[in-house]
Amino acid sequence: MPIISPSSIKKDSIKSSSLISPSFKLAATFAKRYYHAAFQNKYIRFINRASKIGISVGVAALIVGLSIMNGFERELKSSLLAVVPDIEFEAVQGSLPNWHATQAAILKNPNVIGAAPYIKVNAMLQQQNDLEAVIIHGVSAKLETSVNATHKYIKAGHWLTQEPVNAVTVATTGINAAQLTDVTSADANKVEAVIGQGLANKLGLSLHDDIELLIPNTSVSGKLAAPKYLKANLVGIYQLGGQMDYGQVYLPLSIIQEKFGWTEQQAEGVKVGLNDPFDAQVLGRQIGSSLHDYVYVLDWFRTNGHVYNDIVMVKDIMYLVMVLVMSVACFNIVSSLTMAIQEKHSDIGILKTMGLTPVIVKRVFVMMGMLTAVKGIAWGILWGVVLTLSIPELLSVIEQLFNVKALDGEVYFIDYLPTELELIQVLVVSVTAFVIAYFATLYPASRASKLSPVELISG
Repeated sequence: MPIISPSSIKKDSIKSSSLISPSFKLAATFAKRYYHAAFQNKYIRFINRASKIGISVGVAALIVGLSIMNGFERELKSSLLAVVPDIEFEAVQGSLPNWHATQAAILKNPNVIGAAPYIKVNAMLQQQNDLEAVIIHGVSAKLETSVNATHKYIKAGHWLTQEPVNAVTVATTGINAAQLTDVTSADANKVEAVIGQGLANKLGLSLHDDIELLIPNTSVSGKLAAPKYLKANLVGIYQLGGQMDYGQVYLPLSIIQEKFGWTEQQAEGVKVGLNDPFDAQVLGRQIGSSLHDYVYVLDWFRTNGHVYNDIVMVKDIMYLVMVLVMSVACFNIVSSLTMAIQEKHSDIGILKTMGLTPVIVKRVFVMMGMLTAVKGIAWGILWGVVLTLSIPELLSVIEQLFNVKALDGEVYFIDYLPTELELIQVLVVSVTAFVIAYFATLYPASRASKLSPVELISG
C-alpha cells in the first residue's frame, strides 16, 4: 500500500487551485485596482458611465424589440394562420371532379392534419339599400373545422351545422346520418350563414337576421347574365380582429354546389391544414406533385406572407440598428481607457521596469474595459427581461391613462402588444455586446503595452 506524504497532498492542492495562471491573476488584480482608482477623475467617470449606460440601453432595447417581434410571430401563427388555409389546391379547369379522392390523397401525407373542400365566389351582400362586396366561402361544416379555427372565434350564435345527407358525407365526417337529418329538417328552408363582426356592424346586422346575396352569373354564350339570388339566415358572428372580420360569408358547401349546378362530388378546390404552417411552401409542392388533378398550389405565403415578411424584416433591421448602437456605446470605452492609461503612465512605467511584460499590461487594460462592458451588459439583461415580461401590462395602463390605443383591432389581427422572451436570443445579444466591447478595448490596451518604460516615466 503506497504511503501518501503531507507534502504530496499539499502539491496536489496547489495544482488544483492554480488552474488560473499567475499572470492572469496578476492582471486581474491590477485591472480591478486601476478600474476604481482611474475613474476617480470626474470626466473619465462620466465617459465610463456613459459607455455603461449606452451598452445597457442597447442590450435592453434589443431584447425587448426581439421579444415583441417573437410575440407577433407567435400571434401570427396562433391567430391569423389558424383561420387562413396553410395550402389550397385549386382546380385549374373549373372544378375538381371528385374532391373526396383528392382529399384522400392529401391526407396520406403525415404532415397534414386536415383537408376540406371549398368553393369561393365573389358576390354582393345586400342589406336594404346597402351593398357590400364579399367573398362567399362554400364549406363543409364539419371538415372545415379541421383546417380553419374560425368556429372557435364565434362571438354570437354558432358555427354552420348544415351538411348534405349522403353516404359519402357520413363516411368522411363520422357524423351520424340521423343527427344530420334532424339538423337539416329542423328548418329545411333556411340557409345558414356566418359572417364577421366588422361586416355585421357595418351593415347593422344582428343574429338571426336574413341576408340577401347576389352571385354573378354568366349565360351559355359567356355573356354576363342576371345574378343568382340567395337568401340566408345569420346563425353566427365571429370576431377575429382586423380585416378578417370584413368581407367574408361562410355558407354550406351544398348550397353553392346547387347554385352552380354541380354534383356533391364537385368542388373548386381542397384546403389543407399542416402540423407546421411554415412548411407550407415545401409541402405544397410535394403534395401537389402527387395529385392526379390539375391544380394550382396556393400556400399562405402567397396570400398573407407579407405580414410574416414584415415581421422578419423588422427583426433584422432592429438587430442591425441596435448592434450599431451598442458599437457606439462600446467604442466610448476607447476614450475612457485612453484617458485612464494617460493618468497611469508613470505607474505602468515603474511596473515595466520591475519586469511587468507587455502581454500583462495589455491584459490589464483589456480587463478594465471589459469590467465596464460586463456591468453594462448585466444591467441591460436585467432591464430587458423585466420590461419584456411587464410591457403588456405597462402598455395597458398607459392606454387607460391617456385614452389611446397602441394597436387598433380593426386594422391589425390583434389589439394588444404581444411579447415572447427567448433565452437563446438573450444569450446571442449578450455575446454580441461582449465581443464588440472586447474589440473596442484592444486598440488602447495594445498602445499601452507597446510604450517603453522611459516614455511612460518621462511622460
